[in-house]
Amino acid sequence: MQVHRRRFAMAAIVLFCLSITLLAACGGADNTPDRVRYVKDTNELSKAAKGKKYIQRQLFLENASGLLIPRPVGLPESKQPIRQALEYLVKEGPVTDLLPNGFQAVLPQDTEVKSATLDSDGHLTVNLSKDLLTAKAADRERIVQAMVWTATQFNSVKDVRITVDGKAFQVNGEPAPAPFSRADGINATFGDVSDVAGSRQQTVYYLAANKGNAYNVPVTVRVPSAGDQLSAMVGALIHEPSGSALISAFNPNADLLEKPIVKNGVAYLHFNTSVYENKAAKTISDEALRCLVLTLTGIDGIRQVAIKVGNSEKVMTESGETIGGPVSRAMIDASGL
Repeated sequence: MQVHRRRFAMAAIVLFCLSITLLAACGGADNTPDRVRYVKDTNELSKAAKGKKYIQRQLFLENASGLLIPRPVGLPESKQPIRQALEYLVKEGPVTDLLPNGFQAVLPQDTEVKSATLDSDGHLTVNLSKDLLTAKAADRERIVQAMVWTATQFNSVKDVRITVDGKAFQVNGEPAPAPFSRADGINATFGDVSDVAGSRQQTVYYLAANKGNAYNVPVTVRVPSAGDQLSAMVGALIHEPSGSALISAFNPNADLLEKPIVKNGVAYLHFNTSVYENKAAKTISDEALRCLVLTLTGIDGIRQVAIKVGNSEKVMTESGETIGGPVSRAMIDASGL
């Protein structure tokens, strides 16, 4: 079973990397143009080159399994980028021609983002049209999560208040508590935890497969309240929730050899050699490192992650990168891990 899971994960990771490469090349679009227009005149070519600039944003879109997954999409440069990103969450809206296969937007069709106002303390108030109220009760929590996680990709946004024509948006029949933040979670699952009172929620990153591709997906799980927070989160990363379609990027025999410490914004982790994807080559999975960094840098006060395996403080990834110091989110994005 373990070998089967690892083979599936490896195949999924290869497809994931290929899909990211293709998306980056086409600005997130997954469609073939109806026609090709050739530019012959050099002046016309120069004008085309000076067209709109596109900036890659993360849109939290729903896959066929109902999971919200961050997808990179190239959006035209805008003077109101936060409002623009939220507008691209509307079904049959401007995102339609950019949707990756197997994904859909979550806000009801015709919903209008009337305003998105950010104050000096990072509190964002989003006012939407009454079309949002046509959303089914079962979909409203997912809609809130998609909006909050899309808006908070901008460093200036700490939390989000959602209103409909100035009135608080209702979730589960009650006016939504305001404001919402990433601390409220996303794609929540209880997994194997039975003692809810003795647990706390944490968001970790797994892999999810969708139509032959694999993606990083944030999932809010329950971990024991007692004990070390980072150790509990690493444990949750290694062992995905049973009975789910989620996949851990880690070898299930991986474990920490000592309690993690955080110093000057860096989380230091010491793993046993089972964390290696390939023990002979002493390489760690690119996706394991990526999921680890995405997970731990989501905690306030942690900006980077440094890992040690056995007696080695230098680690080689599958793709040939040598990791000899702390790793940040920006670094894994830049390296393509």
